Amino acid sequence: MIITTSLRENESLIARAQELASELGADYQPRRKLSLSKCLERFGPFYLLYKDRLSFVNADASELTFHPDTAVLRLKAPHDALISLLGQSPKSILDTTMGLASDSLVMAAVRNRVTALESQEVIFQVVSRGLATYQTDNKQIEKAMRSIKAVKSDSLTFLKSQTDHSFDIIYADPMFSETIKESENLNAIKPLANGSRLTREWLDEAKRVGRERIIIKAHFRDSVFEELGFERQVRPNQKLHYGVMELIDTEY
Repeated sequence: MIITTSLRENESLIARAQELASELGADYQPRRKLSLSKCLERFGPFYLLYKDRLSFVNADASELTFHPDTAVLRLKAPHDALISLLGQSPKSILDTTMGLASDSLVMAAVRNRVTALESQEVIFQVVSRGLATYQTDNKQIEKAMRSIKAVKSDSLTFLKSQTDHSFDIIYADPMFSETIKESENLNAIKPLANGSRLTREWLDEAKRVGRERIIIKAHFRDSVFEELGFERQVRPNQKLHYGVMELIDTEY
């Protein structure tokens, strides 16, 4: 894997890129004013270090980068379906599918303690570093970003390592079985994401580790809700539905 810098490179940025290359087990290559397309020709997919963030350029030239915009928009809305399903905060939540961390951010911003898992190396590096360093005037979002504990692990392995009832809520948002054209911000993550479906083994471990409920999100045409026994939360005119499985009798 290669890492290079943005065109606005200086000695400090080059030094950081070299240090990061060593940390990631990647090779640093000087940019030499090459265009992104020329970099792709020469390097293949590569990490791209800017002054304020780390990105990843895919073979199709789509660029994976971290930005909290989606979470910010959701928090400004008068109602968010996921927040409603969580119940009274604060809770301990295990997000087993971090991805771009939008759901983790929304959950953390309303005072929950969130641990977020990501199995794919590139996604983990870009997003976890974004959570740790991205700066914004929105102090609620910045505090939420810093509070998320990002862990590089596949969900099943992590769940198996946990004691019974370690988290109040287990959450999963696996890659969708159907393409959602409106979700252009997901284009860059698709070539890198773990496309595995949720399994019975995953569910059994989630039931053991969870204390209150398990929540999943999937495309409205996905049969995962019925296959695994979740109560589908129908959202009129929405392409994404949530599914809930209560582990104890509780009001929320």
